Amino acid sequence: MAQIDENNRSGRAGALLKLGLLAVILIGGYVAAARTPLGAYLTREGIGEAIELLRGNPWAPLIFVATYATATALAVPGTILTLAGGALFGFYWGTLFNFLAANIGANAAFALSRTLGGDGVRRLMGDDSAALRKLDRVVGKHGFRGLLTLRLIPLVPFNALNFGSGLVALKWRNYAIATLIGILPGTAVYTFFAHSLLQGSLEASRDALFGVLLAGALLILLSFLPAILKRLGVKLPGMSAVVVPLVGLSFAGRPAAAVQETTAPPLPDHSVFTQVLAEIVEGPLVNYSRLAADPARLNRYIATLASTDPSALAAAGEGDQLAFWINAYNACMLKRVIEHYPIRRAGGLRRLRNAAAGRPEHSVWQIDDVFTGAHCPVAGADRSQDEIEHEIIRPMGDPRIHLAINCAALSCPPLISQAYIGDTLDRQLDERVIAFVRDPAHFEVSVADGAPTVRVNRVLDWFNEDFGGHEGILAFLAEYLDGADRNAAADPAARLVFFDYDWTLNDAPH
Repeated sequence: MAQIDENNRSGRAGALLKLGLLAVILIGGYVAAARTPLGAYLTREGIGEAIELLRGNPWAPLIFVATYATATALAVPGTILTLAGGALFGFYWGTLFNFLAANIGANAAFALSRTLGGDGVRRLMGDDSAALRKLDRVVGKHGFRGLLTLRLIPLVPFNALNFGSGLVALKWRNYAIATLIGILPGTAVYTFFAHSLLQGSLEASRDALFGVLLAGALLILLSFLPAILKRLGVKLPGMSAVVVPLVGLSFAGRPAAAVQETTAPPLPDHSVFTQVLAEIVEGPLVNYSRLAADPARLNRYIATLASTDPSALAAAGEGDQLAFWINAYNACMLKRVIEHYPIRRAGGLRRLRNAAAGRPEHSVWQIDDVFTGAHCPVAGADRSQDEIEHEIIRPMGDPRIHLAINCAALSCPPLISQAYIGDTLDRQLDERVIAFVRDPAHFEVSVADGAPTVRVNRVLDWFNEDFGGHEGILAFLAEYLDGADRNAAADPAARLVFFDYDWTLNDAPH
């Protein structure tokens, strides 16, 4: 055992040493670009001198590709080099050389990050980290689509994606293919822009001016490409869980001024949602009839969710992000219900499936694809309830969310009459757990023959992995209990039992 501990300590030290070496290399790249004569050639003035030195040189393509690839591997910003490629070699050859150099450098950066940083990050987080396991699952399932989407958006920092991808469990093949496909449109547009701009400066002609304007329009269009594809029905499903955190990672490395420029749209004011909830929440029930009769404020709030800039959301604090998505889930669930209110019994195969599963007639399961259908616009994309819950909220790693999001069933932990706010989120979630353990409909302790039985809502069983398994559920609840209930939950002999779940709609009588 002592030998194993010694090996673990040695492995951790080695991993952290490699992580430190990666930091030194990246700092060295920054210093070379900003503090040495070499970096002077990466300025707008210096790049012009470099172009003149290389123009007409037979080795220019090789020198350019090697320089660009090396700079990318060291996380030196390469946008100005892409423009230089267009100005130096023209559109066709410039696109080829830029594309080749960017791919070589991106894959080198990924390899460097994976080799020196990946193990160190895992050692810091802990190999048994629940958050790490969740991140691995999400990246393994959606990493290719998420990265491809970000590669198609030219405003997302290129180098941050290169190194960030190496630190997560993304397969190299998926990374390489997503990069190969994703950067081609942006590379071509940037190269075309530089070539057109140079032509415009050399020839004050209408055609040259048109080229510059067209290139600018293409660049703007490319920034909205994922949204356009989504609107046309060409979907990249399941990308949200990867896109949101990676956008945050990407913008984290930018200077503060740059972040402010790209994250100008603020997060929604949740007070509108509080007004909605205050009018319709009646204890554990919801007055859907009243909401269906006057959905204007709910629709207005969801419109603000739809227009939220994903980059602004990703740059926000963890509390603000989690509060945003909990409110989004609850608001979208309300929208789902009132769009089909009063709920009618389903027909056909869905009726048979519901009957076989014992689902009541007056429940959301009568709605087609109630949890899987992408019906609600949030942060620039149509989302399903399952996507928001399983791909965005749960990977954030706070199990208390299961007592805050509401699936419109009697057995679901109830809505509260106010929206969740980032500044007060921790207190609000603690209050939900305390209310949960004080409600006999969700929590109960009994003792028979000296052995305690703890009965809890079946929601905790469905998502027990988020609590660390069944033993983790008892340990989690014990933190919010006192007296005999706390002793019962902490008792190793305690028996954990789950209430039957009632899917009947949590509709207030009217």
